[in-house]
Amino acid sequence: MLAVVALNMGGPDSPAAVEPFLRNLFADPDIIQLGWARPLQPLLARLMARRRAPFSRAAYAQIGGRSPIREESAAQAQAVVAAMAASGVAARPYLAMSYWHPFPVETAAAMQADGITRALLLPLYPHRSRTTTGSAFRTIESALPDIATARIDGYATVPGYIEALCDRIIEASGRLPELERAAAPVLFSAHGLPESVIRRGDPYLDEVRSTVAAVTRRLALESRSQLAFQSRVGRLRWLAPSTEEALDALAAAGRRAVVVVPVSFTGEHLETLQEIDILYRDRAAARGITSFVRARAVGCHPAFISGLAALLVSAARDRGWV
Repeated sequence: MLAVVALNMGGPDSPAAVEPFLRNLFADPDIIQLGWARPLQPLLARLMARRRAPFSRAAYAQIGGRSPIREESAAQAQAVVAAMAASGVAARPYLAMSYWHPFPVETAAAMQADGITRALLLPLYPHRSRTTTGSAFRTIESALPDIATARIDGYATVPGYIEALCDRIIEASGRLPELERAAAPVLFSAHGLPESVIRRGDPYLDEVRSTVAAVTRRLALESRSQLAFQSRVGRLRWLAPSTEEALDALAAAGRRAVVVVPVSFTGEHLETLQEIDILYRDRAAARGITSFVRARAVGCHPAFISGLAALLVSAARDRGWV
């Protein structure tokens, strides 16, 4: 029996879950890379989670006290499996989250109970990185020693993903005042990473840039297109410019409208619903940007789902599984 396992980071499902979620996040050696100090990571993770939990709980409170990531990811997995069925390939959907339920070991137990023998691993991260896809593959594969697996390893420029992003941008631009639509900057906001991670050869930055370039060409955005990075944590130097800095620069240049595009997020989460929709919107308004719209995450956009399904069907056929 064939499975599709959608992989994502997970998110707290209640205020009480915020601190343990953060502790799991900071304990991941692919996220916090300590080198020789790795044995100290569990202690550091507890300290960091305890310190950040009050701020994170307050942020989650602004979006209802919990993350919608589990439900959104499950909907994407269901939609992909349905699209595969339309191509004649039957599969059963599962969800495995890195830092909150269902954890990979929980998913693995369910798959074994269901008699799964083969699994297609689908990260809901479009861009490869040790900190996301690398970590997710490591944990799910270690939990599935007796099940044959195949990876879908990034899809930064897959046509369905690019088409879905373009549609979301067109949709968002339609909410701007008519006189602003043709010239408004389109600010792609990707999750940031420390520069040191990129210097060690992580492909994330190049893959994000390839996505932005593909969308820019397709929509003929030219100089209207800009890339920035959000969600910085800690004191290390992160990829620049930050989304806050980019918004400030647009305001200083006299821009009064902007379309913000969450380019590295396939579903809605704290980074889109609170960081962009509340914090960045308020910052932009305070600096004179009067028309601020945010493109929705690609979610279950039909083109995105079809693109993922095609990748999965191809991977299964390449291995002779169907």
